Amino acid sequence: MRPRPRRYSYIPTQARGFERGLFVLDDNIPKPWRARTTLVLTLTLLTVGLGNIQRMPFLMGEYGGAPFFVSYLFALCLLSIPVLVAEVTVGSLGRGSPGLAIHWAASTANKDSRWRYLGLAQALLALMLAAIASYTAAWCLHWASTLYSGTLASASAVDVAQDFTTRLDNRAAQLMPMLIVLAVSGSVSALGIRVGMGLLAWLCLPAVAVTLFGVLDFILFYSDLRPVEDFIFARRPSDWSLEAFLQAVVAAGMTLGAGLGVGMALGAQSPPGLPWGRSVLAVALLDTAFLIVTAVIISALLFGANVSPQGGLTALLVGVPFAFANLPLGETYGALFFFAMALISWSAVVVLNEPALMLLANEWGLGRVSGAVLTSTITAVIAAIALFSAEAPLLDLGYWMTRWFLPASILVTALFVGWVLPRPILRGELFREPAWLFRLWWWLLRWCAPFCCVLWLILG
Repeated sequence: MRPRPRRYSYIPTQARGFERGLFVLDDNIPKPWRARTTLVLTLTLLTVGLGNIQRMPFLMGEYGGAPFFVSYLFALCLLSIPVLVAEVTVGSLGRGSPGLAIHWAASTANKDSRWRYLGLAQALLALMLAAIASYTAAWCLHWASTLYSGTLASASAVDVAQDFTTRLDNRAAQLMPMLIVLAVSGSVSALGIRVGMGLLAWLCLPAVAVTLFGVLDFILFYSDLRPVEDFIFARRPSDWSLEAFLQAVVAAGMTLGAGLGVGMALGAQSPPGLPWGRSVLAVALLDTAFLIVTAVIISALLFGANVSPQGGLTALLVGVPFAFANLPLGETYGALFFFAMALISWSAVVVLNEPALMLLANEWGLGRVSGAVLTSTITAVIAAIALFSAEAPLLDLGYWMTRWFLPASILVTALFVGWVLPRPILRGELFREPAWLFRLWWWLLRWCAPFCCVLWLILG
């Protein structure tokens, strides 16, 4: 009697059962996570660490407050959530590295297996983004130690800006903390996905959440929230425009880590049969909650210090340290805030290493430790090249990532899953989701996600 296949429920039955050639794979592949909670928390670590917290307060205030935030949530549902669900589904289907999972999915659908090179490109993009995250973590550690030491107590904005520019000009001083961040992240990756990322998910994310809520309580005590309400939570439809929607699409496209292969890598190592769609929705909700908390903290700090809110590194690395340095107990809470930001950025580095680690293990046969060493080395080389070859390395590398590489990767992923893979195959992996939710996801992935990516690529 033939064994009953456990995974491929989408294959049509014949009079004598299932096709013999498709009895493969799942029973012999380790599944380190036994529940979806670890998957949700690990993906949330990545989404929080990708850097929208630097831009969203400015964008919400600039483009109408609440109308822009609604546009951002709408763009999340049109673009990031459907594509991330697609990536996790392909990972669960293929049970391997992004390249191997795509190869298996394409072969199962009798399509060209060269689609697997998409997984290789996504792993490389993830390493590039890991270099940016290590840069952010190194700067946050610098400000955490500087504020805790008390050297910026009652410092003027000029003093803080001078400290920033002096360190910015010293490339060697920036490189060493980045190498330390990458070395520690590689050590955690070498522990394995159960121990390494399990610790991150269950320890780091709760620690960051508790720290941020403690800082928020401190900010609520010492700051006036009326300017914050008027700036980021105002209802100013007149400030909303097509440019505002485009900015919302870019912010939504960046925040969930779609197009980087992380969803495939983590989906491949999660238990089969999870409700993938609702798991990704939980990630989006947690990311949005963190986004709102940090937006309130940063905006209240800047308004309290009479600093005009600005997007990006100017606000995070100059305005926020200056604001903390001039508040009672600000050095302590500022050190806690920047340590939390460093911890979340460092955790994102660990998660972003996973697609390349799995690729080296599945396709090159390297062990976990050797793969972690090689992955960290490649990321360090990328970081060093970016650091010493550009005036503003983080901004230059981030520009190419967000302007071209990331939307192109998301677009190709949406086209592969939405138009190349047969619908019954995907329904077999998403059997836990209601039929109406699957049809909605399928429609969004095929039509809305590609449209948003094209809009992103053309209009920038």
